[in-house]
This record gives sequence, structure tokens and C-alpha cells, in this order.
Amino acid sequence: MAAPEPLIRPPLQRRSQESLERVLEAGLEVLQEQGFDGFTLQEVSQRAGVSIGSIYARVASREALIMAIYERAMSWVDEEQDDFDRDAVREDLSPRERIETIVADLANIMLEHAAILRVFMRQAPLSDEIWQRGAETSQETAGRFMRAILERREEIRHPEPDLAVDVAFRMVYCTIARRITHGPNFESARSISETALVRELAQAVAAYLL
Repeated sequence: MAAPEPLIRPPLQRRSQESLERVLEAGLEVLQEQGFDGFTLQEVSQRAGVSIGSIYARVASREALIMAIYERAMSWVDEEQDDFDRDAVREDLSPRERIETIVADLANIMLEHAAILRVFMRQAPLSDEIWQRGAETSQETAGRFMRAILERREEIRHPEPDLAVDVAFRMVYCTIARRITHGPNFESARSISETALVRELAQAVAAYLL
């Protein structure tokens, strides 16, 4: 079975690599500022200082460039999820503190990347490819979150630890995703800062599991 064609044809020369880097950075800016509807290769070309022809030499289409930007954004998120693994084995934290810290890690990673996540979360219902890739990324994150908390399964008092930690992940992920896509006052008129929301979520999850 033939391997799928890469989204970006990799450049060999340093100058071309630098040009591609500018294209990806400019594309990310355009997506965050203008969303899918406002994303054009012309705008990316102008911001990056790279010709349209040079962009097409690296990507097959506008859609391929968008997906390449998505993969890069998600790779940043994946790197930051190493925090889960570090916190899972910390000996200086009580069971409650450890769970609250892991929950805060997840919520803060999502909030730190809210601008780009908002674009793709809103587009996912309209694009099968983004929906599928988003689901895969979310499920991978869920797996790392669950493994981190279940590193000390014996501390969890819920009678079904695996089920409970899965539900806990959904609580955090869905709450923060809703905040990202709909803003702070969609469900309730009460103003809650991101810091307070993360703190209360972490405490709620710890109380649920312990």
C-alpha cells in the first residue's frame, strides 16, 4: 500500500526552509484572525513575503496548507502534554493536589492555544477530515490524561476508576472547549475568569475521584 502524499513537499535548501517557515507562521496568523472563510493564499503570500507560485511548489492546495498548519499546532499541544507524565509521578503532592495539577495542565494547555483551537473546533462539523483528526487528537489526549491519573489507581475511591477518569476528562475537555468556542457567558451570565474556572474544575474532579 502506497504511503499517503505528505501535506508539504519538504524543501532541501535553507532558504526554502526559511520561506516555508514564514508561510506556516503567516498562515497560522491568518487563520486565527480571519478563520477559514478569510483564509486565502494571497493573504498568506503577502504576509510571508513569498510568492503564490512558491507556496504551490510546497503544497497542493489551500486545504493542504490549512491541514499542515493544523498538524503543526497540534504538535505543540502534544509536546506540552509531557506535563501529565511529570505530574503523574511527583512524590511531593498529595493525591488531591496531584489530580488538581493534572486537570489544570489539561485545561491550561487548551486555553493557551485557544485562538487556533477555536478555528478548528468551529470548522470540524463542516469538514470530515478535521472532525476525524480532531477526534484522534482528543482521544490521544484523553489516553495520556487517564494514564497520568491512573498511575496511582489505588488512591482513587470511585468504585470504577477507569470509567470515572474517562468521565473526568470529558468534564474538563468539554467545559474548556465550550469556553473556547462560545466565550465566557454563553451558558451563564456570571463572569468567571479562566483562572477561577480552571481552579474550580480541578477541585470538582478531585472531589469526584477521591
